[in-house]
Amino acid sequence: MESLILQLKQQPALQEKTVLAIECTWDRLLQELDELLCQLGFTSFTYSVLTRQHIEGLSDHQKQRWENGFDIVGSLPDAVVKAYYQDIAQADPLWKQLPEARSPLVVKSTDGGVGSQVESFWKQNNISSRVYVPMAGVSDNYWFHYFGLFHSLPADEFQEFFDSVKEWLVPILARYHSLLQVVCEKEQNPFLKQELLSHTCRQIIQMTAEGMAVKRIADKLALTEEGITYHITRAKRVFGARNKTQLVAILYEVGLL
Repeated sequence: MESLILQLKQQPALQEKTVLAIECTWDRLLQELDELLCQLGFTSFTYSVLTRQHIEGLSDHQKQRWENGFDIVGSLPDAVVKAYYQDIAQADPLWKQLPEARSPLVVKSTDGGVGSQVESFWKQNNISSRVYVPMAGVSDNYWFHYFGLFHSLPADEFQEFFDSVKEWLVPILARYHSLLQVVCEKEQNPFLKQELLSHTCRQIIQMTAEGMAVKRIADKLALTEEGITYHITRAKRVFGARNKTQLVAILYEVGLL
């Protein structure tokens, strides 16, 4: 294993060098990551960006997207992703821990109760061990990014294996995360994917950020002043903003402006 790790570290794709986003594509990055993880014995992986509201108080629209795995990409087969989110995810203790995790979370197969149902699901799909690696970001208050890595090693052996590779593997995952965010920021932006704000609402907030008054925005968009105020109020409610200034600041932070 040590010689394999040394070889992987020496691969050009993993060297610390500047990589222009224009040279990368979504598919290329995911393929490179899959090839790397396969060499370490991982059977598959997932990459996801989820809003923190996904776990608590789901709207019907958000719940439908989550249950169908629309926010998951990677090499885990689509059928497995869909089956997990439709039938298993709501019973998985993982979702009480992952949104707040700041370091790799290795799932223990010894968990009892509903955890046994979850582990049975993964074993039926030839996955014996799982680790979830959260990625830090500038908008951690609003969503969380993570990689899910799936392995065939028995759980009692996996912890030792992961401890031997995490020191260099986690920084590599972080680098791929940064590149994925650059090349597909809009595609992976959960607030856009989940359509929490309409195009009109985003237009209104953009104009507000530019200093335009409500009446002028209403005139330019052929809407009433009450309609403009409604959109701003709804957006403040979605993001928990106290006023328009804070709302604009939040939307800049989450990439909507």
